[in-house]
Amino acid sequence: MITELLLKKKLEEYLSHSKETNTLYVTDLIRCPKKIKYEEEYKELAISQVYEPSTLLGDLVHAGLESFIKTNLNAEVEVENEKELQVSGKAYKIKGRADAIVNINDQKVVIEIKSARSDRGLPRLHHKMQLQIYLWLFEAKKGILTYITPDRITEYEVNDPLDESTIIRLIEDTITMRGVPRFDWECRYCIFSIICPSKKA
Repeated sequence: MITELLLKKKLEEYLSHSKETNTLYVTDLIRCPKKIKYEEEYKELAISQVYEPSTLLGDLVHAGLESFIKTNLNAEVEVENEKELQVSGKAYKIKGRADAIVNINDQKVVIEIKSARSDRGLPRLHHKMQLQIYLWLFEAKKGILTYITPDRITEYEVNDPLDESTIIRLIEDTITMRGVPRFDWECRYCIFSIICPSKKA
């Protein structure tokens, strides 16, 4: 009963997302550009990831900690925002959803929650970049990157938003599929590696 409900809700959530033309999510700017293309072309493979237990576990950790932060810090959770940038003569919308935003001493603080299988290499570069883009998107100067792993619960302050020129470069890399994959380790965890000519060993 619980399993069926969890999987059904997760699938409904995935299928409800539809991306507008010339729109990129913050997460698109920190992952392999080819994966974005393949998610559209090979929807069956993309949907299969919905049923990964590690994905569900991460979602449940997120939901639990968001609820805790909302109750104890009076935070807004799942906060959405968007900005528009001109890139190569076209307007692109950058959309993002922060896990939580809290006001501390009259300062807006963006909180990003991450669950991981291991605590090695924390904080991870792509997670830090994601929070830096959120700081730009929400016009905040302070962020907290919170990790929950089997070995450690910890947090890192991130106080340097990405500048607009860097974000434009990331958009250009994404739309031209320049620098694929964005990080060498991505291929090890990518469902599309079985068909991708750019796979790194």
